[in-house]
Amino acid sequence: MRKKVLLLAAYAVVLAVPAAQTATRPARVLLAVGGGGTASLLTSSDGVRFSAAVASWPGTMPSPVRRGTTLYVYDSPTLSADGLSGTVRRFAVGAGGDLTEKGSVAYSVQLGSPEDAARATAGSFAPGFAVDEAGAIVLLYGLRFEPATNACPVPGQACVKLRTATEVPGTDGTAFAGDPGNRVVIRFSPAETLGPPALFRTETGWAALLRGPAGCLHLVTGRDLRGHYKDGCVAAQSPASPSALWGPVVREYRLYGVVGGRVVRMISRRLGTVVTRRFRPLDVAGRPSFARVAANTP
Repeated sequence: MRKKVLLLAAYAVVLAVPAAQTATRPARVLLAVGGGGTASLLTSSDGVRFSAAVASWPGTMPSPVRRGTTLYVYDSPTLSADGLSGTVRRFAVGAGGDLTEKGSVAYSVQLGSPEDAARATAGSFAPGFAVDEAGAIVLLYGLRFEPATNACPVPGQACVKLRTATEVPGTDGTAFAGDPGNRVVIRFSPAETLGPPALFRTETGWAALLRGPAGCLHLVTGRDLRGHYKDGCVAAQSPASPSALWGPVVREYRLYGVVGGRVVRMISRRLGTVVTRRFRPLDVAGRPSFARVAANTP
């Protein structure tokens, strides 16, 4: 009888230990959202269920990128004759993906063609950020030009010229020098608008998503981060501020955006075949108008 009681007690302990010692899964996905003049940063272990905001600050279009043990969250810059300038918040990434804010500093982008700053439309687009093969942060930004500037390839049409700029060594993500040439030029009617590009690594190179004229989901792709990109419309209807992650282990893309004040998500094996009706809303607090996703990995 005593032996049976001891076995039952030991069995109860075995069942109880896992529940008491369940480890918190590390935060592998970062989501920066903006709405109502406030920018916030959220984390997730699975890309579906997100935490409450781990940090919030005044802002509109935050763009996160992680390098090593530092997370950088860039706010939308302003355009002047000297180039682009804005604010970047830096976070130290601890074990398990925990974040500790290190404060904010200014960042600047020297345009590859400074003379274009005087002709570009004010309020051009918030950049997307990525880390290149050498470990440098690279941003992809857009400059919009109206027909009257004669800067576009087709008379009477407006255009956005997507360009890259590369981090100046030793500046810790605060200074960027413009790369020569355009990655791609997108032409459209002056009455139309294009959203900001979200840069990310793909299975075979690099890509950016942006919402184009008539709500089209534009995909621009290139093998070389600083080379020529191809542009195409991969879906007739795009969520606002589309962005994506490539999952090399599961070999799929996870696309995010905003529809009707809700953050939405979908899975796609190929970027060229996006079915927008498969976007599903996520349980993210508030009513954001902007969202950007990034991997919380070194």
